[in-house]
Order: sequence, then structure tokens, then C-alpha cells
Amino acid sequence: MEMALIYVLLLLSSASLTVSLQLYSPVSTLLRNGPVPFITRLTKPAEYESKIEQYMLESKEKDVAVAQGNTDAYYAAPEVWAEQKLLEQQGRREVFDYGKGPEPERIILSSLWAAVVFGTLGRVIFQLAHGSRSLW
Repeated sequence: MEMALIYVLLLLSSASLTVSLQLYSPVSTLLRNGPVPFITRLTKPAEYESKIEQYMLESKEKDVAVAQGNTDAYYAAPEVWAEQKLLEQQGRREVFDYGKGPEPERIILSSLWAAVVFGTLGRVIFQLAHGSRSLW
């Protein structure tokens, strides 16, 4: 009887965890950790959410944003994330807050940099497609 009750409680707790996940937007995923976790989130949403749930259960993390940030960091660079966690546990590196959003200055600078890169690349492709040897 106790095992059945425990099993039902586990099912209810995992079901409530699945329903209660309030993830930050895919654009935030892109800005925080780059294209790899962003593409993973769009192409494999079930796997993405299950990784977040798995991290929350294994690390006993209560904050979904922190768990999602850790999952995004893992998808972006697994070896760097694992090294960071190992050094945090050993006390050799400061604990990084993966739930914290990017600073507005970083978003502005990244957007400007992307505009310059894609604008230049677009101009080069346009000029080459129209047979012009001069890129400007």
C-alpha cells in the first residue's frame, strides 16, 4: 500500500513539474547562450524540456530559470559547463548564476556587431552575384 502511494505521489509530482515549467523565451535562449541551444530548443522541444526537468531533479534546483540556464550552457559547450561545475564544487571557481539574464549593453553590442557582419556579408554576396569585382 505504501509503495502504491509513493508511486502515485511521484507521478503527481513529475506531472506538476511538467505543467509548471515557465521557460524563458527562445530569443532569450539565443541571446544568453547562442545558436546551439536555440536550435535544439526549436527542433527538439520535448528533449529540451526533459533535460531541464532532469537537471532540476538531479541538482534539487527549484528555480526553473537557473535550471534552463544550466541546460542551455550545457548544450552550448558541454565540456566548459562540466569544468565550471567541477571547479565550483572544489571551491576553486566562483559559482556562476546561470539564471541571470544578459546585460542590456551586451545585447546592444551583439546586435550592432551582427548588423555589421551580416550587412557586410550581404553586400559581398550581392556584389559577387551581380558580377562586380568591386565590393563597394
